Amino acid sequence: MKKRSIDDLCAIARAGGSLVLHADVRPTEDLIKIASELSAGAQLTLHGMILRPTEDLCAIAQTAPGRVTFLA
Repeated sequence: MKKRSIDDLCAIARAGGSLVLHADVRPTEDLIKIASELSAGAQLTLHGMILRPTEDLCAIAQTAPGRVTFLA
């Protein structure tokens, strides 16, 4: 399976696409960037977040309030 680049994912988010990502190996900064690019109505669902510090989850969530979902 191909892993899409952050630039590709941001382009999809800007175009209005909602994303479901296995994010356990992606840096927090990349996830914040993707969340910041979400267009109105788009959602970001992140799998594999159970080991992330609460501070990281808060930083991602505050970038797109109400539009980011974290799954274990």
